[in-house]
Amino acid sequence: MNRKTVQKTLIIIPILALLFALPVLSPNLYWLSIWIYLAINVLLVASLYMISTIGHYSMGHVGFMLIGAYTSGLLAIKLGLSFWATLIIAGLFPAIVALVLGYPFLKVKGVYFAILTLLTAETFRVLAYQWKSLTGGPLGLINIPPPSPITIPWVGTIGFDTMSNYYYLTLLVVLISLLILYKLKNSELGSRWLSIKSNDVLAESVGMPTMGFKIANFAIACFFAGIAGALYAHFQSSLSADVSSRFGAVSSMYLVLYMVVGGESRFVGPIIGTIVLMLINEFARPLQEYRTILIGAIVILIILFMPEGMVGLFDRLKTGIRIPFSREKTKKPAIEQNSVPGNSPDDAGSVS
Repeated sequence: MNRKTVQKTLIIIPILALLFALPVLSPNLYWLSIWIYLAINVLLVASLYMISTIGHYSMGHVGFMLIGAYTSGLLAIKLGLSFWATLIIAGLFPAIVALVLGYPFLKVKGVYFAILTLLTAETFRVLAYQWKSLTGGPLGLINIPPPSPITIPWVGTIGFDTMSNYYYLTLLVVLISLLILYKLKNSELGSRWLSIKSNDVLAESVGMPTMGFKIANFAIACFFAGIAGALYAHFQSSLSADVSSRFGAVSSMYLVLYMVVGGESRFVGPIIGTIVLMLINEFARPLQEYRTILIGAIVILIILFMPEGMVGLFDRLKTGIRIPFSREKTKKPAIEQNSVPGNSPDDAGSVS
């Protein structure tokens, strides 16, 4: 085990201990609900971040969350399926939709892709809002059952009708999902995605099927958005698709803000951005309508002074500490090497 792995382990273990201790440290039901929503948003933003690894930015990721939420809720209500089955199906259905939409959507980039995804998400929301016979229309979908209890040897039967138990369920699902996404991002497949983001024309010129890799990326990201939707549906026990709901365009914009504020240079960046902005928004609740102004001001300051995002701040601190020493070590040998007859100080400076 190298030094870098040990450092990561020493950071991750206390964080995991804190996460599992939160229901004990803050048994208040209100804060437990906040932690659950935060965990769901972390998964949603992490899956959105995966799309950015191919150089595309979706403004309609909540549309695929909506598909997963309604899929899980309807299967549980109409067919009586267990949550453990609907959870997987809730991920597969958005992934299939992404496979269908991927080819035409991923042929465009930048603002065009963002507009396409935003309009698609709004189409999904309006469809769910108007389809009264299936989704309940304006009245919404109600009486979504909680996950069925499970029996664990030597532990007993665990039910998920209490908020603390549902928190642990959400935490485990989110942690497993984040681990899968992290492994994918740092795998050979993830390297191909990054090469496509860097220069997709060059990648295609050397024989890489760029469109296939893009569609796979899009489908994987939407799969985990559907998982987040299922967790949200069974926690809420009801769903609504009106314009001010969790599936509105404003929510999509907030997801992008979380990702930008956290930073895209590392996988942990969007996670940090989600946690920080959500907690600031929550603690600023007494300010009421001024909360939006506060969040906007924070985002503007970070974009202006930390364009790499919050995660880039740690890199800046490390670089700021190391720069004086690295210059002193590299500059002196360079000058000595170039301080020979016929070489000017200017030449030596240019080499260093």
